[in-house]
Amino acid sequence: MRAYLMFKDRDFAVNAPMCYGSSALSADLELRHVVDKMAGGDEFIRESCEAALFTPLVSAEEISYRQENLRDALRNPQRVRLLYGILVETRERQKKSLNFLSSSVGLSDSLNSAVGLLRIFTETLTSLRSFADDSLKAFSSEGFSGLMKMLKTELDDEFLAQVRAHLKELREQEDMLISARLGPAGCSTGYVLRRKAKAGFFSRFRLGPSFAIKEDDAEAMNDMDNRLDRAICDTVSVLSRVVRYIEDFFSMMRRELAFYIGCMNLDEFLRGAGAPTCIPEILPQSRESRAWHGLYDISLVIMRGAAVTGNELETKDKRLYIITGANQGGKSTFLRSFGQAQLMAQCGMPVGAESFSVPIRDGIFTHFKKEEDASMKSGKLDEEMDRMNEIAGRLRRGSLVIFNESFSSTNEREGSEIHRQISKALAENGVEVFSVSHLYTYSAAFKGDALTQFLRAERLDGGARTFKIVPGEPLETAFGEDIYRELFGEGA
Repeated sequence: MRAYLMFKDRDFAVNAPMCYGSSALSADLELRHVVDKMAGGDEFIRESCEAALFTPLVSAEEISYRQENLRDALRNPQRVRLLYGILVETRERQKKSLNFLSSSVGLSDSLNSAVGLLRIFTETLTSLRSFADDSLKAFSSEGFSGLMKMLKTELDDEFLAQVRAHLKELREQEDMLISARLGPAGCSTGYVLRRKAKAGFFSRFRLGPSFAIKEDDAEAMNDMDNRLDRAICDTVSVLSRVVRYIEDFFSMMRRELAFYIGCMNLDEFLRGAGAPTCIPEILPQSRESRAWHGLYDISLVIMRGAAVTGNELETKDKRLYIITGANQGGKSTFLRSFGQAQLMAQCGMPVGAESFSVPIRDGIFTHFKKEEDASMKSGKLDEEMDRMNEIAGRLRRGSLVIFNESFSSTNEREGSEIHRQISKALAENGVEVFSVSHLYTYSAAFKGDALTQFLRAERLDGGARTFKIVPGEPLETAFGEDIYRELFGEGA
């Protein structure tokens, strides 16, 4: 049995290696706040959400499959939470049960514990079957409806009745029936634990020769325990495999459900804060068009607890985006909002926008300006170049690189030339670039370039910032004097 809620044909590998630069992506795009809100204090949900977020998909079919399941989950939040709750409760009950796989307990104790766990699991399987009966018509996605159909088919009444009957028989151990045959040198061999329910079988042995062991005969009792262990060894082995199989199924289903629970947690919070969300439109990797409406920084909404200014854009046949404009005008915030949405879109998650249409990118990389670090063994420019070299070795046509004030640790002329050569080489080789920069010489070098889209932080005539990013070519000033006058007054 498989849940198949994250992929159509395989399990969700939560321990799979994360994409290159996952720690940089998390820090630069402030994704820690996003993951925290998705997890809601549940570490299990956090692990699933991080695993999904930092292993972005590059298949339109896989993204569409996950999006379809997400829509179903958002339409049925109570049902999905109830299903997740069944599995959480089972795990808590399992923790309280004796670990029958421990090598420190005897086989008899292992049998008792295995039967106890299977009793818990059978109750869960019965609950899952009832849930599927009640919820099949509520779900329409391939993933969730497929799971409901599988539960109904595999956990039919006949199967559950047989499981309960076997467990009842295994629990009644006072009259355990064991058979053996005579082996070499008069030693018994071929011990087998027999079913007592078979008609006439138990009575045949009951009417045969018998004897009782005295309770104070320790040697005889120990001998009987050894014989019992030999008889139940195969049974315990089979039960342990069954328990592991069911446990793995429950764990994987819970793991995959946890991602959708996290998405619902985030979506409910954002909508409650008055911030819109949408399931994005995914375009083929070959497209170089982008469009969004009301795109905003989710981490900023989480920190403020209220909606923030969104941005609009619609472009075609552009590969290099250069964002300039007034200091403290929202450029870095916009860059984070875009990076968050691109990554989340490729994970099948909802994004922070009214609408969002983007092509798939084969690798998402960030190169943000870093603060001085005492541990650095070389200058800041050397450190920036080293990071760029690491990224360059992993780039492919169709990748995306997001720069934020990169190569600004040196003078204007040198920094602009470095940045220009890198941006030009990337764009010419099919790598999409988003770059926030205050280096005017760098920005101006791309004026008139057909592949370049200029964006600018909006500034009103009086110097006020709207925190919106609008189309506009770079200016020679970043209006730092506006901030100076705001801090020290007009006469300063």
